[in-house]
Amino acid sequence: MSHFYKAAVSHWTAQRDEAIATLELYFQKSVGIGEHSKILIEINEWTSKLSEAEENLQVLEKHFEDDGYVRDKPKKEVIVG
Repeated sequence: MSHFYKAAVSHWTAQRDEAIATLELYFQKSVGIGEHSKILIEINEWTSKLSEAEENLQVLEKHFEDDGYVRDKPKKEVIVG
């Protein structure tokens, strides 16, 4: 696997995981958060970070093989729902 490809996937995976952990904290344990008046702003910002991370992971998977080489044809998206 290409080290740059692996680093990119690791970066966006970490951002996704951080966003999920933070949102989980806000949704389930918001009592412990000091600045309640700005919690919705924080939720919106972390939701955007989560969306960005998931989108970037999908783009990497769609256009690149695990070894970092460009796919001959982009991987087709699977529509769920």
